[in-house]
Amino acid sequence: MSEQPIHTDGGSDPAMLGGRYTIQMENPMPHLDSPLAKAYAVSDSRAASRGVFGLICRPELLPRIDVIPQFSRMRRIPVLTPVDAGSIPISDSEGRRFAIVFDVPTGERVLPSADATIPPLREDQVVRHIIKPLIPGLKEMSGRFIPHRAIRADNIFYTDVSRKAVILGECVSSPAGMSQPVLYEPIEAGMSRPTGRGPGEVGDDLYAFGVTLVVLLAGGNPVADMSDEELVQSKITHGSYSTLVGQMRISLSMMEPLRGLLCDDPDERWTTGDIELWLGGRQLSPKQPMLPTRATRAISFAGRDYWNRFSLSYAMGRDWMETRDILKNGELEGWIRRSYSDDETADAIAAAGGGESAKPEHTACRVLTVLRTGLPIRFRDFSARIDGVAQCFAAEFNDPEFRKTFVELMRAKLPQMYLQSTSGSRSEQAAQMKIFDMINYFLDRPQIGFGLERALYESNRGWPCQSPLIKTQYVCETEDLLPALDHAARHGPSGEPMDRHIAAFCAARVRNFSDRVLRMLAVPEDLATYRLGTLQMLADVQRAAGGRPKLPALTQWLGGLMDPVIKQFHNRSYRAQLTKQVEQASRKGDLLELHFLVDSLDAQTQDADGYARARTEYANLAQAIAWLEDGGLTAPAHVAEKGQQSATVISAMISGLMIVALAVIYVI
Repeated sequence: MSEQPIHTDGGSDPAMLGGRYTIQMENPMPHLDSPLAKAYAVSDSRAASRGVFGLICRPELLPRIDVIPQFSRMRRIPVLTPVDAGSIPISDSEGRRFAIVFDVPTGERVLPSADATIPPLREDQVVRHIIKPLIPGLKEMSGRFIPHRAIRADNIFYTDVSRKAVILGECVSSPAGMSQPVLYEPIEAGMSRPTGRGPGEVGDDLYAFGVTLVVLLAGGNPVADMSDEELVQSKITHGSYSTLVGQMRISLSMMEPLRGLLCDDPDERWTTGDIELWLGGRQLSPKQPMLPTRATRAISFAGRDYWNRFSLSYAMGRDWMETRDILKNGELEGWIRRSYSDDETADAIAAAGGGESAKPEHTACRVLTVLRTGLPIRFRDFSARIDGVAQCFAAEFNDPEFRKTFVELMRAKLPQMYLQSTSGSRSEQAAQMKIFDMINYFLDRPQIGFGLERALYESNRGWPCQSPLIKTQYVCETEDLLPALDHAARHGPSGEPMDRHIAAFCAARVRNFSDRVLRMLAVPEDLATYRLGTLQMLADVQRAAGGRPKLPALTQWLGGLMDPVIKQFHNRSYRAQLTKQVEQASRKGDLLELHFLVDSLDAQTQDADGYARARTEYANLAQAIAWLEDGGLTAPAHVAEKGQQSATVISAMISGLMIVALAVIYVI
């Protein structure tokens, strides 16, 4: 997960944020790095002496842009909060990145790194210098229902030389919980992929706070010799408190908050109010470890014996081949009936099979949900909290194998099944169900503007556009799309300025977007319609974004692709005139004007009417020519007909003349 430092081009301009903060890319500050973001020195044009630094976020991930404004307003809490944030240019090779500026902490980290060791802190130091300074911040975040999700010993800074006060580090440079080691995560979150832990809850922060206290009292990671899998299994079997505290010498007074914070039942876990009562000297009821119910006999799975369904569920979710075998022979159902006397769960496991036509992996996912509710949804190597499924999908979208797994997961409607099988807030479940149904709707429509790409942007509002054309430009909003395409056009445009990602991004971000444009893009073989649809879509984006910035490179790119559109007009002189007008509009850099020229309804109507008249005239002339060529003029019937007509006319003329002559004679 580590990232190399960013290298800028020698002649690039300084990266500036908000017209005030200059990111000094040549001056890294590795001691302030976050796990998924690199730190660099920053100069403030309004306060030269102010100490600020910037974190440059990973280009493929979305920072917590939904909570950055809220943290920015909480200036008085002991948390490193953002000063400013936004997309900045780095260099031609690196493109744009999302940057977040913070005030530089005045002290060093309490724990230099995740694997470092320090002299263990005394219990009184932990209470006075860690718990008391941080509780106001935890309480403020809890009251606003904004989890920090990055509380750990190596993300706490001292605020003075005497080391008597601390401040929590930043928590917004990457998706919530993604940078947390399994050590600091509750059991359910630790079982998930880092990308699928979801936004989490305040209770996750309090658990992480309890782990942080244990680490500081131990002087480092107390279970450093355990793998992540072993750690989770130990937490399940023995409880988090017993696993982490182990043989540490802890006073009865300190044992009370540690048991409360490390309680594995979220409903029983201590709150900030409980900690405040404890700090005030009030003794609370001691929390007993929430261990899973032990079976009357063990069940063997993958060569190991398991005595509770929680441990077994975790092991089954990590070994799908063995899981298929144990489900085939019905041993699991029998074990639940005999060892737990739980016929209801056993019947549910039997019903989860879905019949002989059901795929074994789908059956396994359903069985794991029934076997132990409240755990992440697991399917092959996919594992995520239910509220982290969409985020996991976005964060790992570029992995082809992951996409295949995710599509199968969604097409089988396993997340919907999970929601129907678990208890929880109806409003939250309804919101999640709506997201999953929406994803399925787009997966069932594979044409451009829909499919996986549309599902990505609809289920993850704010996620940057992943089009290869503009991926380095970190385009999160529609107003950034056209400048990014213009930048791509200036650096050697090739092919079409449109692909599945751009079409889906526009369709998801532009209000009242017309499906007519997507239908125009659905047949790329029809170049004229496809390119006109491309131009119309980008013109709609410019109109929706407001303003009409000059986009000379992009407009010339599009103008150069309009030849098939121009050739659709039949009037040769109008085509020549339109070609000149397109060239002029392209140089102006105005997409709306270019679109108006080539997609004028009046011009199309006049051209169609003129073409229809010309076709009629041509058909009449062709018929006359064919008649003459067939000898129609000298044919006997034609000569007789014309002779009769001529005789009639001549007779009428002679008769008229005679009448006139007789009239004259009579008058005389």
